[in-house]
Amino acid sequence: MPASDSASSIDQWVRVLRIMADPVRIRILQLMESAGRSPLRVGELSDALKMPQSTISRHLKTLLESDLIEARRQGTAILYRPHSTRRTPGLGELRTVSRKVLHHDDQLQADLTRLNKILAQRQDDDIFAATAPEWDTIRGRWFGDTFQYQAMLAALDPHWVMADIGAGTASLCVDLAPHVRRVFAVEPSPAMLNAARERITSSGCTNVELLAGSMEQIPLPDESVQVAIACLVLHHVEDIPHALRELQRIIRPGGFVLIIDLLPHQIDYFREKMGHRWMGFKPQELQQQLVAAGFGFNHWRSLPARTRVLKDTGIRVPDIFVMRGSRSQAAAL
Repeated sequence: MPASDSASSIDQWVRVLRIMADPVRIRILQLMESAGRSPLRVGELSDALKMPQSTISRHLKTLLESDLIEARRQGTAILYRPHSTRRTPGLGELRTVSRKVLHHDDQLQADLTRLNKILAQRQDDDIFAATAPEWDTIRGRWFGDTFQYQAMLAALDPHWVMADIGAGTASLCVDLAPHVRRVFAVEPSPAMLNAARERITSSGCTNVELLAGSMEQIPLPDESVQVAIACLVLHHVEDIPHALRELQRIIRPGGFVLIIDLLPHQIDYFREKMGHRWMGFKPQELQQQLVAAGFGFNHWRSLPARTRVLKDTGIRVPDIFVMRGSRSQAAAL
């Protein structure tokens, strides 16, 4: 503003004072100054002031035309912040007076409280927007790839006694043991039992008991466990109905069996090299067999294989399913 043009200076100063004298515009300017280096969007001002965006936009237009604020575009959004005080001599002092006078104003304090929440949320949104493409990698680097599954295991009832039928090397038993009272690892193969014993010893678990036995002759008393798990073992069993009755026998009323196995497939490799007796199961048929063995049917779900084809063999990996059958007519999952 030219110093020699006194009339122009007076007129412009009066215009600035009149514009700032509006209660809404004063509140807008105070919020912008409080935001510091964080320009504000129309929607953020609207939320902080609890006013319609149309009202805020109208006042922003007036402030822009008076050179009291400036706007810049960021993507599809327009951001607003106070203009440099150098463009209007005396404006800095006027802002300072406004801050001092309005410092304890209840309405302005409420505006600032809402604005601080908005800016905190924006910071979180900006962080997640920046890290979203690499979020899994970042989280895995800090906490590993399985911590969420370990957390879900903690939801198990610590008073439960569980049985892993066809436990193999007891990898599942070792995962379960810290979260329940006791785990029976039932396995017919001596070689597997030796491997399981080594794993249990090295893990330090003291509540896992190894038992030599098959699904068709489970070496446990009647109604001795709350939960029995048969993970990728049913396809090795010759007499399915008898095995399911054995599972029903050892489970307490209110308990359940969890069966994890293959859906129907035509992969001869499993039969020829892995000793599978059954080429998968149709869940609906297995459901009927569970009911015939005395289980109530609760729920089943397909779990697609992560690897669709084994690169070294070219064999397509079959999908698996998980099925729960209750010892009594308990509520479904």
